[in-house]
Amino acid sequence: METFAYTQRLATLGLLLFGLSSPTFSQQVFEGTHAVSPLFQGQTRAPLALKSPTFNVIEFVTSLHRPWAMVHMPNGKMMVTEVPGRIRIITKKGFVSEPIDGVPAVRAWGSRGLNDIILDPNFETNRKLYFSYLAPPADVESDNSDNRYKQFAEERLEWNKLSRQEKNKQPWGTWRVASATLAENERSIFNVRTIVETTPSRMAFDKSGKLLITTQRKSPMGEQDLKASFGMILRLNTDGSVPDDNPFIGNDEINDMAYAVGLRNSNSLELNPATGDFWVADQGGTAGDEINVIAAGKDYGWPSVSYGRMGGTKPVGTGMTTKQGTVQPIYYWSPVSMAPSDMMFYTGDMFPSWRGNLFLTGLSSMHLARLELQGEHVTGEERLLDEPGHRLRHVSQGPDGAIYVIEDMPNTRILRISAPTGERE
Repeated sequence: METFAYTQRLATLGLLLFGLSSPTFSQQVFEGTHAVSPLFQGQTRAPLALKSPTFNVIEFVTSLHRPWAMVHMPNGKMMVTEVPGRIRIITKKGFVSEPIDGVPAVRAWGSRGLNDIILDPNFETNRKLYFSYLAPPADVESDNSDNRYKQFAEERLEWNKLSRQEKNKQPWGTWRVASATLAENERSIFNVRTIVETTPSRMAFDKSGKLLITTQRKSPMGEQDLKASFGMILRLNTDGSVPDDNPFIGNDEINDMAYAVGLRNSNSLELNPATGDFWVADQGGTAGDEINVIAAGKDYGWPSVSYGRMGGTKPVGTGMTTKQGTVQPIYYWSPVSMAPSDMMFYTGDMFPSWRGNLFLTGLSSMHLARLELQGEHVTGEERLLDEPGHRLRHVSQGPDGAIYVIEDMPNTRILRISAPTGERE
């Protein structure tokens, strides 16, 4: 494992070059020829964060292919998904298991295939887990191998050439969220059961044990079909049924599964331990990525309201940034995109000064963002792991307070951030 130390000076250098500054409430932020006026102080472009402690980064794992998500198990091991359709167990020392058996066939391309994975709140007793994936059509075989992954990528190029009508006749596959049980020997899963078919991204459990699922938009533009399950957060019982207390039940215009609507592509869903609210980072087009605090029954505006620009110049929808009945983001990135993927609130003991901070992985921005918070206000931002060419997909806090980060690359690493050996902050 390669170890290398990061200091505040190194981490801050990238941020200074990035040119973050803090506009006053009245200032406009220019995105090309598009001028946006923040609605409140701190809605965008926070100042430099306070100095971070020195930390070490090691290459914890180096032998994975397109890992997408990880979850820490009660026994200290880690479960990781690989996009081509594999789940592996990783020990505390970084040993990677062979793929476990029982994973259903996956059709994958790019970063989409087998994606998120979470544990049941009662995992220690029932050993249940939940994962999202794209199932191929019934007539398409898959062995979840790298070779089949490459074949699917080639097939995808041909599929993209088809008209919408032709695509509907030849569906690429079916997005699913499924549950399963992990065997005691950790070598297989069984009792695989589909919970819902939608366009899932991240999953989490609320305090009542209901399953929340973020879903992606099928297309970036056009008015949202709220009767469908796309571009929203769903709330379900673990058997796939709809809870009786879902906020839109009885509204014929909105899907009963919906918990909140008006989102585009939320690759994060995290419970804020300080408030009990769920937060998401939503990809909103160029210069329109935003952080939202989620409340039941609320509309977050997409595509009617957005700070983003499609393709850098074309407004999203009508170009409005406010609309009655929609909720404003607490923070957004301007004039460039963050392309946030995952987020995590830090609660560990290894870095006390980071407690309560929000960490986000950046895809096109290729860094780990650390945000300092006061309630629902971002008061400082820092760029960490700012390594050119290294997209970051997922971030997680380990049982000992170390931070683990998954890179989004074909053959990639899981990085581990920790205090210098033998030290605490």
